[in-house]
Amino acid sequence: MKKFILFLLILFVTGTTLAQGKLTPYDNVSLPAGLEEFIVNLENAVDQKDKKFIINHMSANMMNSFGGDGGINEFKEYWNWDSDSTEFWNLMKHILQLDRGKLKQEDVYFIPYVFSEWPETYDPFEHSAITGLNVNVRNKPGLANSQVLGQLTYDIVKVNYEKSYPSFGSPRIKNVNYIGEKLWYYIESLDGKLNGYVYWKYIWSPVNYRLGVTKIEDRWLISFLVEGD
Repeated sequence: MKKFILFLLILFVTGTTLAQGKLTPYDNVSLPAGLEEFIVNLENAVDQKDKKFIINHMSANMMNSFGGDGGINEFKEYWNWDSDSTEFWNLMKHILQLDRGKLKQEDVYFIPYVFSEWPETYDPFEHSAITGLNVNVRNKPGLANSQVLGQLTYDIVKVNYEKSYPSFGSPRIKNVNYIGEKLWYYIESLDGKLNGYVYWKYIWSPVNYRLGVTKIEDRWLISFLVEGD
């Protein structure tokens, strides 16, 4: 199962042809009725923090990382499942709010589109995708006392993690809810004409967390939630 999923991860990353320098989500993605219903129910379960639904719709071979053994018990331990402070809900809500890609195999589907549609031209460890329209790029990491230098729309950009905020080794910013290590990412447009800071909600890496659902015995189940490579 794990080898099969790893094969699919490679297959889907390398199967896309898109406009140069852009990663624009598809309009009105059409999915099979059963899959569409599952995603809607999953979104509702995440909104309601319905733990029973999540576990009941999870593959027994759930993949949680590239180094673990997998499984539901590992998932619970990995996400501190019994705690009210688990980060699972915030992450899932954000992933599901990102746009979808196309269904490329009848029994496997990936969310978000940034992973499933990523063009192999760009190194996924050095680049990320702007995930919105007219996203502001600022000269400083923050809203106060910063200026908007320009805007980007669904652009693929270079990311300088060393210049991103907070810096490596610094503690997380308190009383601010954000996913990942950075609150503001320092980016550079591919043509080098625009560089500055982008808020974390509007940028996503193809090697950031992605969700996979698999059709197993006529049921759509969560089969992996992983980051990295």
